[in-house]
Amino acid sequence: LAPFVAEIIAVDASAAMLQAARKRLQGMDHVSLRRGDLESLPIDNERLDAATLMLVLHHLPEPALALAEVARVLKPHGRVIIADMLPHDRDGYHQQMGHVWLGFAPDHLEELLTDHGFGDVRIIPLPPDSKAKGPGLFIATARRSSDTRSPDAHTGE
Repeated sequence: LAPFVAEIIAVDASAAMLQAARKRLQGMDHVSLRRGDLESLPIDNERLDAATLMLVLHHLPEPALALAEVARVLKPHGRVIIADMLPHDRDGYHQQMGHVWLGFAPDHLEELLTDHGFGDVRIIPLPPDSKAKGPGLFIATARRSSDTRSPDAHTGE
């Protein structure tokens, strides 16, 4: 994405992943790499126009917390783009790759998104690649509503 946008803030919990990203992004001064968790993003409120979550939700014990954080850091009407796995029965992925979830059914993901202030939800399964060995994938998009804060957030109570 870096060649196509004015600014990127990339977040990962892994120092090794951030180091690999630094090497690949040398000379791209408009990319900021930050160490942090999806459930507590090191980004100010309403800072981003768009957010991408690429094959990460299935690693999180509570993906709803990450989606709430994405809603917090997106500007009103900002868009989230999610790529992740459709439901599958590869139980070994729990041990082999640290997956917490064995994919997401479209109706479950839509519920998670709408529960956290997103609308205009679209979820599209990707056509399977005959050479791919992993589970099927989907792309989802949703737009943050104009106000996702709780009623208590308005008063500061």
